[in-house]
Amino acid sequence: MTLHVGPSSSASDSDALKTQEVLRIYERYAREVVERFDFCPWAARARREGSAQPRVLFQQDLADFSASLRVIDELSEAPRVQVGLLIFPCSGASRLDFEHFVRRLRHADAQRHDPSSIPFAMAAFHPHAAPDLEDPDRLVPFIRRSPDPTIQLVRHDALQQVRGDATGGTALVEVWMLSPAGISTPEEPDIRDRIARNNLRTVRDVGVTAVEAVLADIAADRAESYARVGLTGA
Repeated sequence: MTLHVGPSSSASDSDALKTQEVLRIYERYAREVVERFDFCPWAARARREGSAQPRVLFQQDLADFSASLRVIDELSEAPRVQVGLLIFPCSGASRLDFEHFVRRLRHADAQRHDPSSIPFAMAAFHPHAAPDLEDPDRLVPFIRRSPDPTIQLVRHDALQQVRGDATGGTALVEVWMLSPAGISTPEEPDIRDRIARNNLRTVRDVGVTAVEAVLADIAADRAESYARVGLTGA
């Protein structure tokens, strides 16, 4: 299997069930981790308004960019979509290998466009990241500990509206900046830094154990549900 991009695509009943489970597991992470601990102040609104759209890719070979590029093209043609999420439930890549894949995919996508017309910035999320509470930026991989390796796509024009700079630090931008509230509310230039500091404070206050307990429960649910629907390679 290589690609299934959601309910609108033709797929077997088996693929549809697998896609449904992958999206259900990701939504648990979005609701029970990101929104519950307020890691993204505007995440719930962005999800409700449909400006963030997930897609599932079942490929295991991360040397092949073709499926990812097709989905990027599809999402770029949907103006309402400010954030795309490419979820790779069958990838066994380590966090560093997956980040390398994202860098290479970013380069492959950039080669297809004039620099001023690249539609999306990209950021890597991965289920394997230890908490590091020494510094706000060093905690970011833990905050991004999604159930499956995932690429977050963020429209550059949305970044320009939020930050006034579509080139600097795009790998660290999160979903919360891209809801209408995030775009329209005047903020200081260091909004990402302030949110990162708030997230560090939150994790210190609630305790790493509390966050990890939720992540562990989601991981257990993922393992059981993927085995039940025959999602191999995960």
